[in-house]
Amino acid sequence: MTQIQQVLWELQMDYIGHSYYVSGNAILHALGQHLDPETHTEISSSQGVFVPGQFGKFPAEHSQSGVRPYLGSGLPDVEAYDDLFLQRKAIHPWLLDTRARNALNTHDLRIHGGHPTLCHETIMGRREDQRKQQRTTKWYVHAYLHADDPAVLPLDEDVMEGLQFGGKRNYGYGEVKLKDTQMVDLNELDYSRLEGAETYLIELMTPFVVESEYPEASDHSVPWW
Repeated sequence: MTQIQQVLWELQMDYIGHSYYVSGNAILHALGQHLDPETHTEISSSQGVFVPGQFGKFPAEHSQSGVRPYLGSGLPDVEAYDDLFLQRKAIHPWLLDTRARNALNTHDLRIHGGHPTLCHETIMGRREDQRKQQRTTKWYVHAYLHADDPAVLPLDEDVMEGLQFGGKRNYGYGEVKLKDTQMVDLNELDYSRLEGAETYLIELMTPFVVESEYPEASDHSVPWW
């Protein structure tokens, strides 16, 4: 595997499902409705992480620098190893500190029919003396696709349109539209920051609770959710 396809979907309707991510299996299931069986079996997907569509600043280790309006709502070029993970961190370190960072970094919830849903957009009020009375943040799902057969990728854009993730899809929940996609050749990336380091820090991110101070929480090897 030397090439992967980076995909960004925009949520069009509230999402009912896991509050931290869209599972890779759910993404593959949605894609499978638009692919022939042979192509579908070749495809693998990362987990889809939620990204707020906001202004941001490239981190110091990124190959690019400066403030960009599209960091949350588009796919910047991937030229170095660190660029791969820009939108993959749940804390979104690229969000500007000059804005309501903690609020923008938090997914809004709504209750529909007794089910908590993640909102497809977050609307925040502003002071009366400001030009606009509210600011809307769109939410996106970011994922990587890869395949053992290099001829399978990239998937056509029309294959990735009209998908739905999560529960109650027959009611329209979890609908997304394709916002951006691009191919990344892993052999062509700049790995100089890794090659020049004497030690490495590997960050393992998991949705499972492996340790908790909550009473009796550690009695279950797999959390209830």
